[in-house]
Amino acid sequence: MNTVKMLALGCTALTLTGGLAAAQETCGSHVVKAGDNLRYIARDAYGDADLYRMIYEANVDLIGAKADHIEIGMTLRLPCAEGPAASGDPTGADQAPAARPAAEATVQPAAVDAAPAAAESVPDAPRMPLRIVTVNHFAPYVDENLPGGGMFTQLVEMAVFRADPSIPYSLTFINDPQAHIDALLPSLAYDLSYPWIRPDCENPDTLNAGDLSRCEDFAFSAPFLEIVDGFFTRRDSDLFAATRYSDLAGKRICRPEGYTTGVLEANGLGADQVELSRPERASDCFEALARGEVDLVSIDAEVGDSVVARLGLVKEVEQNPHLAEITSLHIIAHKSNQRAVDMLASLDAGIIEMYDSGEWYEIVSTALNPH
Repeated sequence: MNTVKMLALGCTALTLTGGLAAAQETCGSHVVKAGDNLRYIARDAYGDADLYRMIYEANVDLIGAKADHIEIGMTLRLPCAEGPAASGDPTGADQAPAARPAAEATVQPAAVDAAPAAAESVPDAPRMPLRIVTVNHFAPYVDENLPGGGMFTQLVEMAVFRADPSIPYSLTFINDPQAHIDALLPSLAYDLSYPWIRPDCENPDTLNAGDLSRCEDFAFSAPFLEIVDGFFTRRDSDLFAATRYSDLAGKRICRPEGYTTGVLEANGLGADQVELSRPERASDCFEALARGEVDLVSIDAEVGDSVVARLGLVKEVEQNPHLAEITSLHIIAHKSNQRAVDMLASLDAGIIEMYDSGEWYEIVSTALNPH
C-alpha cells in the first residue's frame, strides 16, 4: 500500500493570511484563557482537535509566523467548517461544523516529489515539500485508519507545525519498514521516517550489523515517546511466569521487522541463543503464537495489546509481567540528507514546545484512552 496525505499550507505567512484565511467566513470567536492551546480550542469548537491548523491560518496575523504559544486574553477568529459540530450547540446552529483541513488522496509515488504550487500573490519559488514516510499496522502509534493517522503521526504533524507552520509536507504509508532504511531514505526518495527505536549507539561493540548500520548511517530525533518493550506469550505457557531472561534462551521468539533486536541481544537473547523470526507485521507474530509456531512475541506493550485485542486473543495471550525494558521512539533521517538532518533539530524544538503547551499530553492521553 502506498497512500499519501498531501498538506500544502502555503510558503509564507503572507500566503496564509491573504489566501485561505481571507476566503473563510468567520463563524465565531474564542477568547484565550489559561491552559488553552489550539488543539483544545479546535476540539471544543469543531469536535476535532486536528483542525488546529485551520484556526491558526485564520489568526496568523495575531499568533505569528512561528506559531508561538497563544496569549491569554487574545481573541481568535473561528472560521466556518463543513459538517455538524460535535460539541457546543448539538444542532450545530451556533457552532462551526467539523471538517478536515487537508485533503487525503491516493496518488502515484512520483507525486510525492512534486512541490505544491505557490499562491499567485507570492513571487518566491515554492518550497520543496518535506517528504515523510511511515507504516501501517502499529496501533495505537501509526495506522492510516486511526484518528489522525495514530498517536505518533499526530505528534509528528504537531512537531512540524511547531517547527514551521508554513512548510509543505507529504505523508506516505509504505508497509515495508526495512525498505525505509534500505532504500527510501538512502536514495533521498523520502526525507524522514518514523517510528523507530534507537539502538544503543554509544556501545557499538554490542550491536549486530543491522543496528550498527542504523547508528552509522542515520540521524535520530530526540525521543518523542517512551514505550515498554516486553514479551507476550500464551497464558498456559511456563514462560508467562518467567522472571529471568535466561529462561527464554533457546526459545522461538518472533519480533516484527523494523524493530531493533538490540533489546534482545542486550539481555543475552541474540540470534545464537534463540530461534528468531522477523515477519513484516506484528499480527503475523501473534497468529504464529496462537498456532504454537513460536513461543514468544517480542514487541512493545501498546502495540501488543492492540493486536491481541484485534485478533480476539485476550483470553489466550498476555504480556509477561516480569521481563520488560523501557525504550523510546524516534524520527530518523539519512545522514546524507542534510536538509532532513537539520529538520530533526527543528522537530526536537517543536516537541519541547508541545510539552510546554500541553499538546503532547493531550495527543498521547487521547490516543491511549481507548486502550
